[in-house]
Amino acid sequence: MTNFKKIKNPLLYAGLGMALFSQAAYAQKSSSIADQLQLTWQVKDGQNIRKNPVSTIILKNTSKSAIQLNDWSLWFNFIRSIDPGKVDKRFAIDHRNGDLFQVSFKKNNFLLKSQDTIHIDFITTGLVNYTDGPIGLYIKNSKTGLSTDIQNYTAVKTAPQSDAEKADYWSYKYDQNKLTEGIEAQAIIPLPSNISINNNTKFNISASTKVFIASEFSSEASFLTDFLNKYAGIKLSTSSEKQDAVVIVKANDLKPESYRLNIDAKGIRIEAADKAGAFYAIQSLKSLINHQQWNKTSKSIALPYTKIEDSPRYGYRGFMLDAARNFHSKAEVLRILDLMAAYKLNKFHFHFIDDEGWRLEIPSLPELTAVGANRTANFEDGKGIQPAYGSGATAKAHQFYTVADYIEILQYAKARHIDVIPEVETPGHARAAIKAMRARFAHFTKAGDKQKAEEFLLDDADDKSIYNSAQNWNDNVMNPALPSTYHFLSKVVDEIKTIHEKAGVPLKIIDLGGDETPSGVWEKSPKILAFMKDNNISNVLDVWPIYIAKINKLVQDKGLTMSGWEEMGMRNKGKGMEVNAELGKSGIHLNVWNNLPGQGQEDLAYRLANAGYKVVYTSAANNYLDMSWDRDFADPGHSWVGTVNLNRTYSFSPENFFINLRKDDTGKDLVKEAYTNKEQLTTEGKKNLLGIKGALWAEKVSTDQRLEEMIFPRLIAIADRAWAQEQDWEKGNSYDEASYRKSYTAFIKKLGEDELKKLDIIDGGYTYRLPKLGIKKEGNQLLINTDYPGFKVYYTDNGSTPTLKSKEASGAIPYQTGKKYLFKVFDAKGRSGEVIAY
Repeated sequence: MTNFKKIKNPLLYAGLGMALFSQAAYAQKSSSIADQLQLTWQVKDGQNIRKNPVSTIILKNTSKSAIQLNDWSLWFNFIRSIDPGKVDKRFAIDHRNGDLFQVSFKKNNFLLKSQDTIHIDFITTGLVNYTDGPIGLYIKNSKTGLSTDIQNYTAVKTAPQSDAEKADYWSYKYDQNKLTEGIEAQAIIPLPSNISINNNTKFNISASTKVFIASEFSSEASFLTDFLNKYAGIKLSTSSEKQDAVVIVKANDLKPESYRLNIDAKGIRIEAADKAGAFYAIQSLKSLINHQQWNKTSKSIALPYTKIEDSPRYGYRGFMLDAARNFHSKAEVLRILDLMAAYKLNKFHFHFIDDEGWRLEIPSLPELTAVGANRTANFEDGKGIQPAYGSGATAKAHQFYTVADYIEILQYAKARHIDVIPEVETPGHARAAIKAMRARFAHFTKAGDKQKAEEFLLDDADDKSIYNSAQNWNDNVMNPALPSTYHFLSKVVDEIKTIHEKAGVPLKIIDLGGDETPSGVWEKSPKILAFMKDNNISNVLDVWPIYIAKINKLVQDKGLTMSGWEEMGMRNKGKGMEVNAELGKSGIHLNVWNNLPGQGQEDLAYRLANAGYKVVYTSAANNYLDMSWDRDFADPGHSWVGTVNLNRTYSFSPENFFINLRKDDTGKDLVKEAYTNKEQLTTEGKKNLLGIKGALWAEKVSTDQRLEEMIFPRLIAIADRAWAQEQDWEKGNSYDEASYRKSYTAFIKKLGEDELKKLDIIDGGYTYRLPKLGIKKEGNQLLINTDYPGFKVYYTDNGSTPTLKSKEASGAIPYQTGKKYLFKVFDAKGRSGEVIAY
């Protein structure tokens, strides 16, 4: 449901409200059937999960009476493809669109007896972990058309594996973890440009400490005084004397975002050229303070004498959050912004519009959220869009950001020196907008107002083009031949610009997507054929660069810069996408993700930067945070770029990507051509590399807990790489493994032993990913370690689940053949990971 008070045409959506009300009422009557069903998905025994395995959905009737299923069908979202010809003949599994599948019970009078089960086996493309399994399951009645969510559902987190395979995996983990030992922790994350510390002498901050703050830095200084008061119980008093113990003043000789921080017998002195520099100096001071001193009872903090002079490596240090595929609340966005600021990230790329959802209120186009933010099993009526990525049968309320929400986010980000870059996907990934504008068309057509009906239309009803997008949609691309497409984009950009102005945060750059427009699109559109004739082109592939030039002009005419994904700077002349040098100097900013090792585009970011495009290197191979951490079936996430663990994230060398590139996404050795004979950054290209960004796509991220587990701590590694100056291991043509290990180990020691302990405290605590175990058998001992240090492991050898009262596994434990050992990792607050059986 949506906020009807803001809708200018309430009659248009009265039907939507009644449909949702009726569905809720019906759910109460039909939920008994759903409540009687227990569903489980698992991979069948003996399957190779990477090679078209057989998996099964098990339905069990848990009630005391039989269930008649012939009037029902089972629906679910599934990110993999299913072979419809290799399904038990009692059933049919049909792909509807996107990731939505329907199971029909073909046999007449299909009766599921009390306590009985049925198994629905099907063959799918390779699986990597349990989050590849079906989600968002619901049942739908073919006679009434109404539906109910399945609540009792489990995706089994274990895959068919022999004991030997499991032991090999844990041993591999142990060896990898072992590599990160023996180095002293770095003092601050992200690593400053220049730092010297004397731990033998300390300066104490207490309630008697006074602070002098230059007037232009008063808002930034409040982040320090509020922190000390909230987390250390120290309330500083202000003074007008520049010689006091804590001094924050302006220094005109420093660059933007830069600062000097000095701690000695006189106290703490911070110098900065601008507000951002002062703010980042305070974040460094907070990082320098050990987590044990983040304690209200201490009333005093001892800081080592320190000298820091610091500047960021890149001006663009970013994170992209997808809130379209699965919505995340304003409150969670603010929590993410807090940690971005703490680690000096300054660009928040807000991806709130995609095929599966339009998540920003546009007051003049209420259909966008009334339809585009309404995922429902009743999507056939055109008043909503189909369930996706686990959203289920029943539409959830308030699945978008109101104008007031967005203003609050903008102002919150601005106070923390973070620029919000909104993204409006076009022309692909636009299904939610297309369906919303089609609903608007239907309404005004019925009302007899043809002009209003067609004013913002985004698709050509006579288009017979056949295509399949990367997410398996066949109707998700705007039509560039329609003047209404540009009118729509202009209206949306204007309204977003107005919201920014209301917030006091002027819009400077807007992202218009541009990625993954599928082959086959527009080929059979009469409107496109006419467009091609008017533009004197004979190949439909040439529509693309014309469209990009048109929307770039549209944005620039509004005084804005357009950014987008890499395809905006590319075109297809019949042999695949290549760099479009003609638009290189057009001012377009590109987010370049495609550098997958062994797939031929490893140097794409450099080719585009060298051609003149401003590039933000959004390396999928290193910085896509929706990827699974490792090859454990119980580890959530995507897998199409391989595994992305903390080590891989930290190892990203933005200006020398090939320095340590030797493996493909499966861990196999690359052919030499994958990292030689590639285009390197030119001197001019380096100037065009704006910075780096991490990204989180939310197909498999439906809760705030999962979101934080996927982002942290990997985003902290990205922050370190974006701020810290180029390291020794990144330079030259030969990779110094020892130098890299020294840098990485110093980072993860600080991270595990100190920074993550702070994440237990900040904002009530974050659910960052707990480290996974490495286990190696040597003789009659099991050797134990973790991905990163600072966490305790407890175990049992009698089959019981480990608790904080169990034995602690520290380094090595005795091993006896025949016993079952169970392990669990715990953090300082008692939060624990999965039970690991060895």
